[in-house]
Amino acid sequence: MAAAELNANFLLGDVFTTDHGLFDLIISNPPYMKDSAGRAYRDGGDRLGLDFSLRLAQHCVRHLAPGGQLILYSGVAMTTQTDPFLDELTPLLTKTGCKWSYEEIDPDVFGEELEQPAYAAAHRIAAVGLVVTRSH
Repeated sequence: MAAAELNANFLLGDVFTTDHGLFDLIISNPPYMKDSAGRAYRDGGDRLGLDFSLRLAQHCVRHLAPGGQLILYSGVAMTTQTDPFLDELTPLLTKTGCKWSYEEIDPDVFGEELEQPAYAAAHRIAAVGLVVTRSH
């Protein structure tokens, strides 16, 4: 298949159960909200939606080919002065020896969600971007 004028093989499926080796590029925008209805496209699981993005990042880093990249756009409910997603990912990324960058893209992407009871402890929800490159 050709995409963006590049030849590419796309793998569709559940990333946690489909094992097709190592990848040159993994792009993901996982669900990252706490959704009381449990809708798959929106609910990121426990810890105000953090769990799914964290689990996905940890899994995908292990499936990068040498020189491969993970590009992940997610959101993080901020309940303290530190970023819980970054706090949990940093030891993993340091241990793997991957090069990585992390950026807060929007400091308050879904401010209206803070009115929901589930977000009572959060002061904002930040949109974040993570780029991980596996060493050669």
